[in-house]
Amino acid sequence: MATIEQLIQRYPSETFTKGQTLLLKDETPKAVYVIEKGKVKAYTITPDGAERQITIHEKTEDIPVGYSLNLTEKAEYFYEAYSDCTIRFVPRTAFNQILKDDSEAMYRHYRHIGSQLISSLEQISALEHPKAGDKVAFMLLHMANQVGTKIRPYKARLKLSVTQQEIADALGLTRETTGAELKKLELKNIVSHSRKSYVLYMDKLRDYLNGR
Repeated sequence: MATIEQLIQRYPSETFTKGQTLLLKDETPKAVYVIEKGKVKAYTITPDGAERQITIHEKTEDIPVGYSLNLTEKAEYFYEAYSDCTIRFVPRTAFNQILKDDSEAMYRHYRHIGSQLISSLEQISALEHPKAGDKVAFMLLHMANQVGTKIRPYKARLKLSVTQQEIADALGLTRETTGAELKKLELKNIVSHSRKSYVLYMDKLRDYLNGR
């Protein structure tokens, strides 16, 4: 039996560059957007105009999930290319038929939704901490799980290609406060910074969070 990746090859695709908008909130999608390559950010905008990241969608995931499963008719959030990405546009009826016909595809879809739920709960946990330092540390761990890349051969180190402003926006903190807390983590040798990326020393970060 063909895999879902093979089945969607018959449908049209489009490449988006990093930062390009895929869908606006409350927009009706023209099809299910299946990520063939790259990553897509889902976010919302607060009443005062601040951007709040919801999650990062990865290869093989479909967006918007509510639309793809016939739960909603519009996009729940704004969707933007987090990196250069390629999207396949699969008609909703065809996408649902693929899931019904392929138990492995359905299982992987279930796992994707579960990972998104876990990711959202991690972000909520980070936001609930009263201290700015704890918020930043937990958000780094959350982002590492979503978009961190391993630095070989050092398995305990992850590269996080995000800006200080992106971390601040995700937490609803000012850039100044976020920068101050990141500096404290740098002094503890938990984080190091270089241009638009951070290196996280994961064992030290987990120890710090467990012993805070």
